[in-house]
Amino acid sequence: MDIRQAAVVALAGVLAFLYLSIIGQHMASIAVMIILIIGMTIYMTKLSKKFGDIPDLTAKLSPDAKSVIIRNSGNTSAVQVHAALVPLDIEYDITEIPTDEEHTYPLDKMVNEAKAYITWKDSEGHDFSHESVISALGKGEDDLLKPMFPMFDLK
Repeated sequence: MDIRQAAVVALAGVLAFLYLSIIGQHMASIAVMIILIIGMTIYMTKLSKKFGDIPDLTAKLSPDAKSVIIRNSGNTSAVQVHAALVPLDIEYDITEIPTDEEHTYPLDKMVNEAKAYITWKDSEGHDFSHESVISALGKGEDDLLKPMFPMFDLK
């Protein structure tokens, strides 16, 4: 929304508030709430456009546990990706992972359990990082039955 359009909406809201305050307080309070809701909606729309294009990388093991798969499920491509498999002492770099694409890194032997620490940049140069627990036994982040908030000592 343009600044002029926002100014017209604000002016119309103030005029509606003044008119309704003459009629009664209840109508004026309803008008104030509607004006605030419209203003918050405009602000959140602008904010979501600003922060909406973020790459989101996660790591998991392949079904045969002989390779690590890094998936970009974000809205833009990730560049300068650096992955480190913590107890295995393996580090490697990837130039770019496009949106909704996967990169597979083959391993020398099967892995039972490890932690993948991934750092990357978006197209504007902002730094991001993520830790993923990867396991051959299925105890990863993609468990659909895992609660969103830790409950009953489940983490």
